[in-house]
Order: sequence, then structure tokens, then C-alpha cells
Amino acid sequence: MKRQIKNRSLTDNFIGSCLILFLVIAPVKNDAWAQLPKKFDNLAQALAAPEEVEWLDLKDRDLEEFPEVIFQFKNLRFLDLSGNRLANLPEEISTLSKLMYLDISGTSIRKVPESMGDLSTLNTIHLANLPQLDFEQVLPVISQIASLKVLDLKYDNLQEVPAFIQFFKHLEVLDLSGNPLETVPQELTKLQNLRILYLNDDNALDLARSMDALVKFDQLRELHLENNEISNIPEEIYEIRSLEYLYLNQNKLQVLPLSMGKMPNLKYLDVYGNPIPDIFLDEYQKFLPPSIKINIWNRYKK
Repeated sequence: MKRQIKNRSLTDNFIGSCLILFLVIAPVKNDAWAQLPKKFDNLAQALAAPEEVEWLDLKDRDLEEFPEVIFQFKNLRFLDLSGNRLANLPEEISTLSKLMYLDISGTSIRKVPESMGDLSTLNTIHLANLPQLDFEQVLPVISQIASLKVLDLKYDNLQEVPAFIQFFKHLEVLDLSGNPLETVPQELTKLQNLRILYLNDDNALDLARSMDALVKFDQLRELHLENNEISNIPEEIYEIRSLEYLYLNQNKLQVLPLSMGKMPNLKYLDVYGNPIPDIFLDEYQKFLPPSIKINIWNRYKK
């Protein structure tokens, strides 16, 4: 039976976001890379033109073993193996010298080969829906990848963030959605290059207790707190001074703090799907500086 990945639509959106982020932050070395490569989703077709294979999508194929023929694709950059029954990755994975994107979400993988640390071009790795993952083994291995900028750990049943996460010094995007985390740990504040943080679908999150850590991020540009049962936003939110995009949709907010108007770099505030009275939203929009766009298009319905 196939292992189904939770929130596939969210996963697909995150993939798209990561690809866009890659194109923004990665140096463009030639005009050809200005466009995304052709996506192959059939091994037979890929084997017919191995030199052209840069993007291989093998998700949800009921694979039990890593297809060895993948090593014939010397130009492979994007590899999606999510939703398969894979239990292991081969040591030879390090020979995929151009690999930039790897998704093994929703597989049966518990540990990764030590050679993964040698994937010097890997930019993005998805490890979502892997509650069986041995984080004490996996994180030290992938932390050796200096090029890694996007890490997806959503729906991994993490009750606390592994302390080793602090050693991912180059990380720019981190997704911890769907984990029963009560607070944002202080270890995350050591990620000095973190720009985007996802903390969606976490009803256990205590935002007030998390503010002590959140205000210490000085590079954070985008914060996602969607569908978290949040009923109150602490006034201290304005102290996250680098924040440009704040997503609070699908919570239980009835009011918004006036201190948000003091956030010097805030450009976009998303509050749709909250039970905030229309009259308050109308007045709040008048209060906010014109530089801040607020999304309320899908107003709350009981």
C-alpha cells in the first residue's frame, strides 16, 4: 500500500516556493538555467535521453528500492522519491554531483548514508512525514552540506526541535509545520540566515511563550502561523523588526494588536479565515500604514 503524504497540496506549493527560491538565491551561470528543466516522470522515457534528465519525478510509485538506473542521469538536479516504500538510500547517492533538490517524504527511510554529506550542490531536502526518522543520525549528516538552504521537516511528529538544528548555519527556509511543538526553541535563533519559517498546523503552539525566541531573528522575512488555533497576537510581535510577510490565516483571532503598525518592514499581513468583526477590520486597515497590504478577502464564516 502506498504511503500517503499529508497535505499534498501544501507539499506541492512548498516545492514551487523552493524552486522559485532556488532560482533567486542560486547564481545563474548561463542563460539556459533561467528556465526550469523538463520534468521526466517515466524511467523508460528518461533512459531514452539520459543526458537530458535534470528533473525526475518518481513520487507515489510504490518503489521498495532505489532505482539504480538513476545513476545514469549525470545531469540530474531535481529528484522526487516521495510517497514510496523505500527503506534505504544507497551510499552511491553522493555520485549525483549536480543534485540540488531531493524529496524522500513519506517513505520508510529511517537513516541516510553518511555519503549524503558529500552532496555539495544540494540546496533543498524534504524529510516530511517521516516520524520514524532517526534525527540524531540524519541531522549531523546533512548539516555537512554547506549548500543546503531549504529544509522541510513537517509532519514528523517532533515534540521538540532537535538541538542539532542550530548547526545549519546556511539554512534560509525551515518548515516545521504539523509538529506538536509548544514553543519556538532558542536553538532556532542561531540560524543567522533564516529568512522563511513555517509553523503551520500546530495547535499546541503557544505564541506568547514563543516570542522570546521569535524577536531574536534579525534576518527573518516571512513567518507562517496558519491554522494554529491562535486567539491572541502578543503586542511584542512588532519587535520582529525584519519581518516583511506575516501569515495568520485560519486562526481564531478576533482582534489584532495595534503594535503591528509599528513593524518597520512589514509589507503583507494575511488574516483571512479569522472571526474578526468586519467593522474592526475596516478600522484596522485605516490604521495601518499604506505600505502594508492586508488580506481579508475570505472573511470568516460561522
